Amino acid sequence: MIRVGLIDGALPGDWPGLAGQEWFCRPDGAELASGHAEAMVQTVCTHAEDVLLLNAVVFPGQLSTTLDAICAALSWLAEDPPDIVLCAFGMARSSIEMSVAVARLQQAGSLIVGSAPARGGNAYPAAITGVLSVQGDARCRPNDLSRLDLPHAAYGACPIAAGREDIRGASAAAAHLAGLLARSVQGSERNALVGLETFVRYRGRERRGDGALAGSGAAGVSAGG
Repeated sequence: MIRVGLIDGALPGDWPGLAGQEWFCRPDGAELASGHAEAMVQTVCTHAEDVLLLNAVVFPGQLSTTLDAICAALSWLAEDPPDIVLCAFGMARSSIEMSVAVARLQQAGSLIVGSAPARGGNAYPAAITGVLSVQGDARCRPNDLSRLDLPHAAYGACPIAAGREDIRGASAAAAHLAGLLARSVQGSERNALVGLETFVRYRGRERRGDGALAGSGAAGVSAGG
């Protein structure tokens, strides 16, 4: 069974497939973060069922966090590395600690997916070498990817979360890519990244008028949705 690390808000304790949860922030009483986390998992699970979830909680309720919390969450996941790590957010800066934690996960075989801003510029961990960086692409349906190969984003994906029209942008795109990646891992013994290419429908940058939906939101300093 595929193990997915979710660095996000808190999932309910009885969420199906939740195999572990650790908090790296203090709850603030807001509910935005839980809704965001649930939407990310629902999106992943539209592509790949029966995943085990490791929930590293970095959003206290509001969709804001700190670099220290992200680094601690990555380090926690690295203690027992999952197959896929979903980072449906973008931080404005990185650190040596973040780079080391990402490298540790990658060396253990984890595939890390990070939200990238639609208008360019760096967001972390998406901008770290080897992280699968993805932005929203209005041309893409849920089962589609675009291969952008831009300096800040390798892929584009559907910018709308499954079942949540209100959650759009780079975070939703990252969840779709993570789900397609999980499906690729589940369905084949080939290299997972090779399998991911079977979902690519477009190559090159999205142009005005290419898609019917509004352009995707940028990954911000928090959830990027």
